[in-house]
Amino acid sequence: RFTFMNDSIVPVIQSLNKLYLSGPFGSGKTTLAIERIRWLLRRERLRGDDILVLTAQRTLAEPYQTALRGGDAPSGPPVRITTFAGLARKATELYWPLLASVAGFTDPKREPTFLNLETSQYHMARLVDESLSRAEFDGIRIERNRIISQVLDNLNKAALQGFTIAEAYQRLELAVPSGEQRSARLNALRAAQQISEAFGALCLQEALIDFSLQVDLFNRHVLTNEWSRTHLFRSHRHLIFDNAEEDTVSTHRLIEQWLPKLESALIVRDDDAGFRLFLGADPEGVDRLAAACSERLQLTNSRVMAPELAAFSGRIAQALRRPGQRRAAPEADEPATNQFPLLIPGDGFRFYPQMIRWAADEVRRLVHEEEMPPGEIVILAPFVSDALRFSLQTALAEHNIALATHRPSRALESEPAARALLTLACLAHPAWGIRPAPADVTLALTLSISTLDPVRAHLLTRITYPERRGTIELGRFGELVPEMQQRITFLLGEAYDHLRNWLYAYRATPEIAPLDQFFARLFGEVLSQPGYGFHEDRDAARVASQLVESARNFRWALDNSGSAGHTALELGRDYVHLVLSGALGALYVPGWRVAEDAVFLAPAYTFLMRNRPVRVQFWLDIGAGGWWERLYQPLTHPYVLSQRWPENEPWTDFAEYTSRQETLQRLLVGLIRRTRQRIYLGISDYSESGFEQRGPLLALINRLLVEGREAAATNSLPRSTGAPDQSGHH
Repeated sequence: RFTFMNDSIVPVIQSLNKLYLSGPFGSGKTTLAIERIRWLLRRERLRGDDILVLTAQRTLAEPYQTALRGGDAPSGPPVRITTFAGLARKATELYWPLLASVAGFTDPKREPTFLNLETSQYHMARLVDESLSRAEFDGIRIERNRIISQVLDNLNKAALQGFTIAEAYQRLELAVPSGEQRSARLNALRAAQQISEAFGALCLQEALIDFSLQVDLFNRHVLTNEWSRTHLFRSHRHLIFDNAEEDTVSTHRLIEQWLPKLESALIVRDDDAGFRLFLGADPEGVDRLAAACSERLQLTNSRVMAPELAAFSGRIAQALRRPGQRRAAPEADEPATNQFPLLIPGDGFRFYPQMIRWAADEVRRLVHEEEMPPGEIVILAPFVSDALRFSLQTALAEHNIALATHRPSRALESEPAARALLTLACLAHPAWGIRPAPADVTLALTLSISTLDPVRAHLLTRITYPERRGTIELGRFGELVPEMQQRITFLLGEAYDHLRNWLYAYRATPEIAPLDQFFARLFGEVLSQPGYGFHEDRDAARVASQLVESARNFRWALDNSGSAGHTALELGRDYVHLVLSGALGALYVPGWRVAEDAVFLAPAYTFLMRNRPVRVQFWLDIGAGGWWERLYQPLTHPYVLSQRWPENEPWTDFAEYTSRQETLQRLLVGLIRRTRQRIYLGISDYSESGFEQRGPLLALINRLLVEGREAAATNSLPRSTGAPDQSGHH
């Protein structure tokens, strides 16, 4: 095992064949992997399609896409850059004649239809509705769309871990605590198992391939059939596997089988990472891949963190390390300093809005006084609510600073821009019979017309779209009484009439266009034009683009499945019903791209999975328990649905506590390693909901402050925050 702390590793990494490369974020591992690919292409004169680049998520492949798809890329076929899911899908399509006859499909000659997350939810919804009608989930408190998403999550994790449906739900019962609610939870799990089995039978009958079936076909048939396995392993001779710690058991098993057949391989791992555990990641499985490599190299230099941040990340890892756990990988030249590198406001904030205003003022100072680019600033919180987003967006807009957000785990209809587009779609398609609520029309008008405030939008809606009217019709601005026209103003009235006339002209067309084309035309011809709300709103444009792609994929999936009686009108109605029911959106890659001229607001894990450094981070609401706690998910569990968890061992409170400590350590160390200069901590006595909060992150920061008494007095927490003293009491 070698440790390289300078650029002399470049020629070494080019010459080794089976190589395992590890190190902290920012040590240059991906850069070296890209250099190896370039060396293979130019010096070894390999074809691009001889090389496979595998990442845990499509968004993590962006550095490779940028470096290998530019104008200076060598001629010839491009390097293949994909994920395990992409590899499995391509293999399933290619070897379908081999699979269909042995995998249990009702009609092996029928072409398969691949489902994404949204279309999988659509097909499962009917099964969940039948179960709800039998009151099988009445014993627990859970929404319909959460039942669908958690049952799908169980199917996906079971396939990735190599469990059958029965084995997966047997494991899930281990996480049900004893008590009066136990029988209700167990009944709900059995109902979820029945839904899973019925969904699997539906897929085999209709030749539908969701993610779990795709993984199952790949693992159980492609990799066990001698012909298809041999053909797959001969398709590429060189492998780059980046962020291996974020990938799953299935991926690691594939690479372990493939390694002996490859001429060269580079396995890249981030130390102390594994942020996708809740999605089935298996960081410990990388050790088996390391053992299969002939050489191991470790980088220790971080090219991102300031020295005091490097030291502080080690202090956090040590503070949260449980007895017997291996020490976190040290940073090179870790300085022995007691300086506290996190910046805390000198005066405590009692209420949540005060903390938001402080954060906005600090961002203004950084941008306008220190001339820091807005794209080098991120604002993080355990959860990003609409209220937090609106408050920050409004406060920063006062200083002409743009704000970009990304919340990938939210339902599509939770985005205001998406809800506005869906409302306008319902108004343009009265044959659907979906009459939007007046409040939704008010929101749609507010967002669609740039200077229309909510008060005047409410007045306009109340007159042109009265609640007592049973039909789906919009009145004209010109029909308003003169007094009301003056209150709303003629300029806004003209913009409203233009939007209304566009909708009614669309209504009058003899042939209804597919819904995705409707969204694209509405955005391009009206909403993106000057005077309308989406004109300079980057987030709204991103949501509109995602909605267009989502509706198009939904239409293609249902058309390909051969479902009878699905006209464009019916497909559009079904899609709107799906989104309005709270369906989660599929992975949308453009949403993960970085806005260089806007401050970025996101949940902490979303920022981590972007895998990019910034100069300054703001951690808001550090007293919240969300930095440490998992979301309540009564029908699924990321830890017991893992090969790492013993087969018959119940999930205990101690296991929960230990997993939370490890998760908090990964989170904090990961965030610190992605910071070039400094981190601001936002604290308020009361949460957004008005509850007093004393979360573990706040206790940890206070503990480190007490241990580092030599830190400057200005960095001490004020007593008004309710911080614990040395004895741990408030």
